[in-house]
Amino acid sequence: MFINQIKKVSPLDRGFIIITLLFFSTVLISQPSSAEKMVLKESNPKLMEIDFEGAVFQDHGYVIKDHSLIKDGEGLFHLFYIRGDTKSFGHATSPDLIHWTIHNQVIDTDQETWNSYFVWAPHVIRIPEYPDNYLMYYTGVTRNYTQKTYLAYSNDLFSWNKFPDEIFEPFHGDTTWLEWVEGEWANYRDPFFFEDNGINYLLNSAETNQNNGAIALSSSDNYYRWEDKGPLYLHDNWHMIESSTVIKRNNIYHLFFTEEGIGGISHLSSDSLTGEWDISTRTIIDAGHACELTETLSDKYIFSRHTGYLTSSGDKVSTIRFDTLSWNGNCPEIKQDKILDQRWTNLWGTAFEKQPVYGNSYKYRGDDTTSINFEGNWWIGTYENFNGPIYGDYPGSIQGNSPRGAIKSDNFMVKGRSMRLLVGGGNYPDSCYIALYDADSDTIIYKETGKNTETMDERLWDLDPWLGRTVYLKIVDNSSTSFGHINVDGIKELGRPIPTQPDPETNGTSPRGINPNNDDTSKLYNAPHHPTYPKSIRNYPNPFNPTTTIVIFGKPLSKSTITIYSVSGRKVRDIESKTNSTGKAQVIWNGCDKRGNPLSAGVYTAVLRNGNELSASTKLILLR
Repeated sequence: MFINQIKKVSPLDRGFIIITLLFFSTVLISQPSSAEKMVLKESNPKLMEIDFEGAVFQDHGYVIKDHSLIKDGEGLFHLFYIRGDTKSFGHATSPDLIHWTIHNQVIDTDQETWNSYFVWAPHVIRIPEYPDNYLMYYTGVTRNYTQKTYLAYSNDLFSWNKFPDEIFEPFHGDTTWLEWVEGEWANYRDPFFFEDNGINYLLNSAETNQNNGAIALSSSDNYYRWEDKGPLYLHDNWHMIESSTVIKRNNIYHLFFTEEGIGGISHLSSDSLTGEWDISTRTIIDAGHACELTETLSDKYIFSRHTGYLTSSGDKVSTIRFDTLSWNGNCPEIKQDKILDQRWTNLWGTAFEKQPVYGNSYKYRGDDTTSINFEGNWWIGTYENFNGPIYGDYPGSIQGNSPRGAIKSDNFMVKGRSMRLLVGGGNYPDSCYIALYDADSDTIIYKETGKNTETMDERLWDLDPWLGRTVYLKIVDNSSTSFGHINVDGIKELGRPIPTQPDPETNGTSPRGINPNNDDTSKLYNAPHHPTYPKSIRNYPNPFNPTTTIVIFGKPLSKSTITIYSVSGRKVRDIESKTNSTGKAQVIWNGCDKRGNPLSAGVYTAVLRNGNELSASTKLILLR
């Protein structure tokens, strides 16, 4: 019905009607009440966690390429990218460009009426007039590799609808200057949208009739009706100019692109958008491909690009890396954001200069295919020398046992009841170790070393005696002998005491026993802290479709009710629960109301109640 109504009006007005309808279809997300905010603040203390992860995205097992990065109104980053067989786009979200959640793929070619075979190069924009709505320009490719620009829209960045041909006719440039033939390989890809002086522009990678590479320019006074403006830039040879991006700063235009046959990302500048772009002034500013610039505060940009490398077995590892682009006058500079600089201070030596290490370096060298048991993508391994894609040495390179050094974390207050960490490397308790220090006396509280194996195993520290005290961590590698290095990862405060384990020496129990196989030791849920039993509620996965597990903590062996509300405040479901002896309970919600009817996609609120008392709440995002 939506499309049929639009067909009744003139083509000139159709696009504006669509944009208006998108605005009115936007889901309004309710905010927690003041009481809810106070309860959440008091019942969920921020526990210390250091996982050494950096701002790199990897969709394990898939080749990933050209991408688009955008932040939604809630501050969440959305990444759209070419994935695997290029039949659809990957979609991932992150609050910090470090920790990512991968969602369902979008823009599936199998449903295309125009029989597209691939989709390439997504570029997502927020509609300025309606900031809760988004457009995606992308390249559609037929089996013969004929390329055009297509358009889709969304009001939540999760669900996308394609504009039919009657509303947005797939676009390509003017064949009077372009080499473009339907049914043959025809270059017209990598759309990039930008606005300048009230006019909307699109850039596309193209090829001239003389078979030279070019950047095509088109303009529009809206978002769907485009007019070819000829080439923005004409190359002097056959190399394609790909993934072009333009920004305007201090009345100077800056063009970033990847040139076929030339490594890295190139930069040109010009006083005029359609003036002379002089390739002889080109500088190559980075070793990646297909960069994206996302503006932040203070005249800086998030600079993201993809790259890849091969393991010893020939498998390709693909990543998208995020760093900072700043300026030296009118020249762009890429600043590599070093992970250890954020929370650690180098005390002495060089052992940690190339840390943390990225990926399973042993596998890349072909020495050992066994996992080191690291979590995520990054970990401390002072034998290693590959600190991530694009920068540093090649994957699998080593610095060996010779370098020595020590790093110290920032001070933090103990708020959890235990600490969990992974430790491996050499068994040198006096020279290769990680230790927890009392900040007031600089004395060691706990210390761990390796067991002469690269594989890290789990250690647990009892923090109950140190609650409220200021502490810090120190990691030391002061050995150059065989196995003279240390591996560390997964440092987390936990909101529960460590499990009690049998003590073989006393036939009793030890409150500091280590139980790597206990499932509770690897979950990040706040357990109750006696004697007040503050309550918490959370769910995973989130977003979800159609089921999610809701986990609560509270007083042991107590009954409570989980009430689920829609964004309008309507109660849709009550779920009864009872905590176990540790104060934990979990229930599964299937996305249905109390009558068993499936609910529509949207944002819901789960509230934990004991009688009329509000204990805690959390947001649930249901996808369909």
